[in-house]
Amino acid sequence: MDRFLASVESQTVILSGIDDGPSILIIPFYYWYEKTVPSDVLETALYRTLEEFPVLAGRIKTGNDSRSFIDVDKNNLNMPVYTDSSCNVHFQTLKDADFDVRLLPVDYSSACKTPAPPGIIGQCLKLAEFHVLRMKDDSGMCIFTSLSHSVFDGTAYSAFMNRWAEISRCILAAQGQQDICDMEIPVRHFQHDRSILETEKDNGTDALEPEVCQMFTKSTVLSRWVAWLSPELRGRVFRYLLSSLNPQNYYIHLSSSAIEHLLQMVQPFAEPGISHLSANDVITALLTILFAQALHETGRLDGEAGFLSSFPANIRPRVKRLANSNYVGNAVLVKAVGSPLDFLLQDCSPKILAAVACNIRRAVDGLDEQYCSQLGNLLYKNPSGIVNANMQTIAMNNAFASTNHSRFGYYEVDFGSGLPVLVRPVFFVLENAVIIMPTRPGQDGHELVFVMASEVAKNMMEGEYWKYIY
Repeated sequence: MDRFLASVESQTVILSGIDDGPSILIIPFYYWYEKTVPSDVLETALYRTLEEFPVLAGRIKTGNDSRSFIDVDKNNLNMPVYTDSSCNVHFQTLKDADFDVRLLPVDYSSACKTPAPPGIIGQCLKLAEFHVLRMKDDSGMCIFTSLSHSVFDGTAYSAFMNRWAEISRCILAAQGQQDICDMEIPVRHFQHDRSILETEKDNGTDALEPEVCQMFTKSTVLSRWVAWLSPELRGRVFRYLLSSLNPQNYYIHLSSSAIEHLLQMVQPFAEPGISHLSANDVITALLTILFAQALHETGRLDGEAGFLSSFPANIRPRVKRLANSNYVGNAVLVKAVGSPLDFLLQDCSPKILAAVACNIRRAVDGLDEQYCSQLGNLLYKNPSGIVNANMQTIAMNNAFASTNHSRFGYYEVDFGSGLPVLVRPVFFVLENAVIIMPTRPGQDGHELVFVMASEVAKNMMEGEYWKYIY
């Protein structure tokens, strides 16, 4: 740690409007390993990694203009939490139970589901927490991570975890040959400066849908008040607003053959102008219909409204200045696709599935550099814009959210004892959502993590569209 403390320079990182979007969320994942790595190696590697990610030792603050920033003060750091402990549960016991965390002595899923600190008001929000839990008889280990989403998106989080693992392997390889705290490790440079997202001039909003502009610019007294709050208090407000939700995680394996079958089934019904439908298009369309029908059966939907499917899209490959920048801030924009509810509630058919998939493909194709730049500028001019959108979304019943993590290198995170046998989110703060996870070792396809109430889950599992898969 001493080396890290000596390396930190005071700095201020102004957060972008895009960072404010997920600021009420954390990134909570756990990684299961059949073999362990010594505690001193993991901890030393973590602090060496933090030398390249010093923002994680800063404090999120809000200025008088409602713009958030990370203040890294080398004389008053907000150090990440690192804990290493053991339990009396054997790794094989967890493995036989498909790693059910309820068997552990600590209920990790009951941790803060928004980045609001426990204890008294005014306590500082930690931007990163790590807990290494060692199984009985050193039979394996689990690494729990919880990082503020205002600092990282999924791509950046994956880069951080893989860098931590890479440095751990370097230390293990050199153990016994040199002091692990001072050994030389080639430095990697990551771009934390959010100004790379800004454009030099105001390029209007003509590429944006009117509904999108209204979502970010239409404010209420409540949204303006929430935007004015400190990040800690804002987290408390959203935790209160979400406290009535008690969603559960459900896991479904979607095989490669099932995905390929869906693609072959809908491709003949692709609409003019759509030359290609991706696996993600079809999976998201399938989930949109299943959720709409399941929520309808529970009586939760507003029959007069349409149904909204939202998903984040990585803009790095769409914005030239980001393409090769190694940027590790948030670089995702949430895209929403609306569908008439009556259309989604029709009897299942490949044609309906294809129509929804085509709408999703058009939305993704519309995220070009002009669209991304204009939305980025809109958010820059309206610091409370994301809060406006969040407040509207929380009040929305006819909605479903998905997030695709299948391209992230979670299963490449090898600290020196082998690859993880399982990576999963501990929890997800929003209800009626799905996380599409990378391919699990020994399987093909993807694991889908459904986050929903039990009565919705029952209707979901009875959905007619599953007949196209199983």
